[in-house]
Amino acid sequence: MKSIASQPVPQIPSCKIRGRLIPAYDFLPRLKRLCLSLGFNNPKITKSGKLAAPGESGSNFSNGSLPGPSGETPKSDAIVVLSTKVPYEQNWGGYSGLPEQYYRDEHGARPEETPADFILPYLQQYQFARAHIHLSSDTAGRILITLPDFLVENKRNQKGNNLKVKIEEIAEANREGLFEPLHVSGSLFTFAVAPHFRQAMDAGGDQNFPWQTGRTMPLGEGLSPEFFEFIESAGPGGKPSPFSALLLPMMPWIVAHKTPHLAATLVHLQKNFSGEREMFTATGPNDLRNLLCVAGLDIDMKGFRGRKESYFVPWQACWKRHGYCYDNIYPLIQDDLFVALMNFSKDDSALYGLDLQP
Repeated sequence: MKSIASQPVPQIPSCKIRGRLIPAYDFLPRLKRLCLSLGFNNPKITKSGKLAAPGESGSNFSNGSLPGPSGETPKSDAIVVLSTKVPYEQNWGGYSGLPEQYYRDEHGARPEETPADFILPYLQQYQFARAHIHLSSDTAGRILITLPDFLVENKRNQKGNNLKVKIEEIAEANREGLFEPLHVSGSLFTFAVAPHFRQAMDAGGDQNFPWQTGRTMPLGEGLSPEFFEFIESAGPGGKPSPFSALLLPMMPWIVAHKTPHLAATLVHLQKNFSGEREMFTATGPNDLRNLLCVAGLDIDMKGFRGRKESYFVPWQACWKRHGYCYDNIYPLIQDDLFVALMNFSKDDSALYGLDLQP
């Protein structure tokens, strides 16, 4: 459907998965060989397998690695690897399609650990709304939309449902300018669809919808992000999740994404990576170390045909050369980073005296 949103659309980062999977045991040796080729001197590697939640201190330059009050800095070059776990899916299409994901949905005993865990209830609400909002046509030729009342009203105790449809973006107002239902049947509200909403559907290629009188069809993908929002609800103990501030404003775009768990993970990973890059900048030109930060994904293969091996997908990196800062922090986008990592053969290990055994 063509977007009719007046506000800027949030940008969801993208990451290539196919053809970018590196066995976990092979990643760090390759990374170290790459850094040695860039002039690093016996670098110290710090790997964070669990990213800090928004608002928490997530810098891997802890334990005195940052310049102190005296301005002194450690002499060792440093490599920081930022990663977080995301479950693998066979086609990287719609999520919740794997046995492990269904098990977690049904039993829900594990506390929130990653952005992928955090978005599960929001994703379920979005999938429910897509299936339970229907379009139809009446005898007068009006296009109608019918939906459960709790998707419109601020009702509580609806099994934690906090997805709210922006009815003013979809329905046609009455003569008084109010958005009141034409019909109420139990807990279902029916509104007349606004002309701009139908035009947006037609412009988006939904002309095949059967507008015939008496026929209905779920709105499905027509429920695009600009037509709904999530109202923040407090978690256990009355406190919102630490992920809420970052992910909730973007949640409509995340759950409507073709790979929502991956989208949420990349939004979170991007924030942590940007924070680490700022820490590189803060070391200043007097810091003579080489510093490199790599952000990537730890691929969780559990639930996929019994596979247990681990993979890492490098996403992006930044390199601060010794004695430089700010404008001289070099970015490495995913394709360039992957080529650089894979550009060495095992024969190169002898050159640098590396032990490449897992």
